[in-house]
Amino acid sequence: MQRENEDRFCSCVGLTKKQIEFLDKMSKCCRYSGGRKLSKAAIIRALISVAKELDINVEMVKSEGHLKDRLVGAFCDRK
Repeated sequence: MQRENEDRFCSCVGLTKKQIEFLDKMSKCCRYSGGRKLSKAAIIRALISVAKELDINVEMVKSEGHLKDRLVGAFCDRK
């Protein structure tokens, strides 16, 4: 997990309306289930940290859909 005092840089990421709504829903679920509301940036950082731990093979990936399949496959293999 990322340390709170680690340097951070801004990056503009183009997301669809549905993706933004998903992040908002996840954030609110954290808050209303007894946790703390997380920012969209915190959720995205956590997802990136998980992807890094999975050590995904991205050789020959040619599309976002193909990358998604690799991510899902790596996650399922790790379970």
